[in-house]
Amino acid sequence: MPQPAVKRLIWLGGAAIVLAVALLVALPFIASTQIVRDRIAQELSHWSGYQVTLGAETSIEVWPVVTARLTDVTFSEFGGGGRPVARVDRIDAALAALPALRGEIVFSQLRLLRPTITLSSGRLPAPPAGLPPGRIADALTAMRSILAENAADPDLSQLPGDALPGVEIVEGKLAVLHDGKSAELLSAVSGRLAWPAFNRAASVTASGIWRGELVDISFETAQPLALLVGAAAPATIGLDSAPLNLDFKGTTSFGNDGFVQGQGSLSSPSLRRILEWSGNEITPGSAIGAVSLEAKVSGSLRRLNLSDASVTLDGNPSRGTLEISLGEKIPTVAGTLAFQTINLQSFLSAFSALTPDRWGRYSTIDGQVAEQMNLDLRLSADTATAGTLSFTGVAATAQIRGGLAAFDISDARAFDGAIQAGFRIDQPNAASRVEVRLRGVGIDLGALAQTMQVSYLMPIARGDLMISLKGDGNDWTSIMRTAQGSLSLNLGAGAMAGVDLAAFSDKARKGEFFPLNEASGGVLNFDSLVMKARVENGTARLQRAEVTSGNQRVELSGLVPLPGRGLALTGTIGAKMEGDEKDPARMQFFVGGSWDSPYVSPVIPPDLE
Repeated sequence: MPQPAVKRLIWLGGAAIVLAVALLVALPFIASTQIVRDRIAQELSHWSGYQVTLGAETSIEVWPVVTARLTDVTFSEFGGGGRPVARVDRIDAALAALPALRGEIVFSQLRLLRPTITLSSGRLPAPPAGLPPGRIADALTAMRSILAENAADPDLSQLPGDALPGVEIVEGKLAVLHDGKSAELLSAVSGRLAWPAFNRAASVTASGIWRGELVDISFETAQPLALLVGAAAPATIGLDSAPLNLDFKGTTSFGNDGFVQGQGSLSSPSLRRILEWSGNEITPGSAIGAVSLEAKVSGSLRRLNLSDASVTLDGNPSRGTLEISLGEKIPTVAGTLAFQTINLQSFLSAFSALTPDRWGRYSTIDGQVAEQMNLDLRLSADTATAGTLSFTGVAATAQIRGGLAAFDISDARAFDGAIQAGFRIDQPNAASRVEVRLRGVGIDLGALAQTMQVSYLMPIARGDLMISLKGDGNDWTSIMRTAQGSLSLNLGAGAMAGVDLAAFSDKARKGEFFPLNEASGGVLNFDSLVMKARVENGTARLQRAEVTSGNQRVELSGLVPLPGRGLALTGTIGAKMEGDEKDPARMQFFVGGSWDSPYVSPVIPPDLE
């Protein structure tokens, strides 16, 4: 190449570099002009589909990246006096350098500082007809056309390949407009949107505060435009928070009631905490246990079906099927679960709102749980425990609906006999109405006594028992004080430690008061033991209490207040045959004191008859 041509080429290259540097240096000054401001606002409008208004201050930095700093940015509905949809304190818009030198605005990254987005009726409004809808809206229109041609197998190659800028949000807020008033939904929102092009996959990672809890959200989908127009598309969703963790992978859609089909999991340290977080008012201190779930998920966002579900309730693992309905004011859970082992005490604590006091005793009742969720579960368990008690072959139901919480065992085996039991909490007014039922057939009370480690005054025999009590109140003392119902016990031959009938008779004939434990050195062998009592206003009235032992019969009658654990009984010891009231060996006595420390006194000393 001739030397003059080389010199000219060098001069042209140098001039181009000088011009480029001059333009970069001049950009901050040019940016403040109305023309550049209008171009930036127009480009933001083309992307978003909303009318964009910039604040007074606009500046550009050229190092290390060409960045336009925009303040007081407002996105509004088109038309005169359009409602603001979003307000942003500042937008840092990274611009492509070469287009910027040509005077074009091409965003490569948008950083929104302290944006406040306001949704109306839960969604962003669409631009009115006749106005430029924006690049995103154009892409959505193209996606709808593709789905209209073939929804089953859409030709995604027809989608526009426009590059999208990355979006970062810092300390944002999300509000919902309802009845003309704005209510904050999310605060302290920070996150990133990675969506390289309309025809490529998109992902979102974000964190924010919802109802006082920090929430981390992750979302990925291979077909973001399909989801945005309400069609189904593959997606992976994750939510992490202190009250609740959720994961889902499968197919979903956001149209109408939504649709999901795939594999999902859920875990929470406290089901009660989930209810509190959802906005339900829960009595402080009430305990509902931990829950975890893995299942195949299908259905709408209002009604989910969980098949092949693995559910753990407060440490009790099970498998089965569930249906969760979220369409009503309170959630509804129904289904069937099969447990290998279940802790009935923790299960009742979870769904019947038995609340432990500071000593760990289950002494109070929270009837409000029946107002905060609906539940209808059919349960089975190979083995069930309640404290030291153990049951096998358990079939049970747990129901919560319309102010009623109920747990019923329809069939179980325990202590070599059959067991049926029920526990219900109804709340017709401020105080709960509690009902307890227990029926045992062919129960070995000896095995029960051994399990409960009770020996004193505990009959060791086989027989039937029945308890049916109903009372009002929010603690066991109030419930027992108002209890109504019946008690019965019917035993065959057996024995009872803690009663020496001969020593008892000798002391009673002396006509002096004595504590029962002074006649407790022997064992009472009996042929039968029958007891029936009617409970009214917390006091059990013995209708029949009779023990037969050889040719003797012991009878008791009187009152036993349930809350105070007191005793006010009269009794007789006489011949086994009836009609022997004038038998000189017949003796009457009085039993008072408490269940734990009874005392005895003869009513009429024999030597005074």
